[in-house]
Amino acid sequence: MAPAAADVLVHPDKLLDVARIVEEQANGLEDQLLTRLGLLRIDAPSADVISTQSIDAWNSLIADGDRSYAGQVREYVAGLKRLVSQLREAAKDYNVSEDEKAAVFGDRGKHGA
Repeated sequence: MAPAAADVLVHPDKLLDVARIVEEQANGLEDQLLTRLGLLRIDAPSADVISTQSIDAWNSLIADGDRSYAGQVREYVAGLKRLVSQLREAAKDYNVSEDEKAAVFGDRGKHGA
């Protein structure tokens, strides 16, 4: 099962750094999944009923479908990419609000106010 969602506290000045790191990890995991997915799927060693049914069950559990291991990893990667988007959006919102504050308060810091 994929890790549960959790609150993440990130200093506003580090949002884009964190987004970059998470994105790198998501892309690396996605690349590994794409290059190794074929290795997860196996063929039956013979055509007997037990072998074919066992391999069908294995492939269903590991490689095929949304609830398979591979499907859960894909969903985890998608969740990481959603987190990257949220972090970038938060960074943009933070910069806008900082700019708005500067516009409202001006450069009072320079005048000792």
